[in-house]
Amino acid sequence: MRQRFLRHTIQIPVLYKRLDQEEPAQTGTGWTEDLGEGGACLKLSTPLLMGCRLGLVIFAEPEVVEAEARVVWVRQGGQRTFYYHGVEFVQLSPPYYQSLLKILAQGKSGQYRAFQRFPLALPISCQPVSSDVPALEGKIGNISRGGALIFLPKQLLPRTKVEIALHVPHTDRIRARVRWASDSSDDSGLFRHGVEFVQGPLENHRFLSLFTDATDDKS
Repeated sequence: MRQRFLRHTIQIPVLYKRLDQEEPAQTGTGWTEDLGEGGACLKLSTPLLMGCRLGLVIFAEPEVVEAEARVVWVRQGGQRTFYYHGVEFVQLSPPYYQSLLKILAQGKSGQYRAFQRFPLALPISCQPVSSDVPALEGKIGNISRGGALIFLPKQLLPRTKVEIALHVPHTDRIRARVRWASDSSDDSGLFRHGVEFVQGPLENHRFLSLFTDATDDKS
């Protein structure tokens, strides 16, 4: 069947929730493979039923799109580790439609960068490695697959190796290295730090699980 709208290759995180189920409804995370005005191709770890209705939240910082969609086809991906889903938007409010147009306009010039930052407001514990400094209690401001912006009550020197624990369920420690730190604290007495993950980029499923756990922790 010919698509009514042009699709663009844009890979950005997406959260979904089944709208045709009673609570607690199935939820999950994935990535868009392509995106258009009328729908998207989603790459998910779990196959969904054709025809089921989904509530979608598509993250393309600074734009966020919330839409109701319907699954129109499902196809198995490589080694049964993921599944492609074709969805069509069935409800999209004017403000979110304008946000979608902005995303598509940016996507025409190429894919979103792999290490795009996304807001994630969570408390953290940050332990400097091989140091007598006790664990520092702070918060995270945003995160990508390759690094994060964190706020700590003490200024750490660049190149300091740390272990970061996000205060959400099922999350192990993330090893990182401080790239830079602000010279002065903000109004809350915290210093901004940019850190990079030293064991390589977070895997897609692990990265997206942070958003799922954070959402579940607030519910």
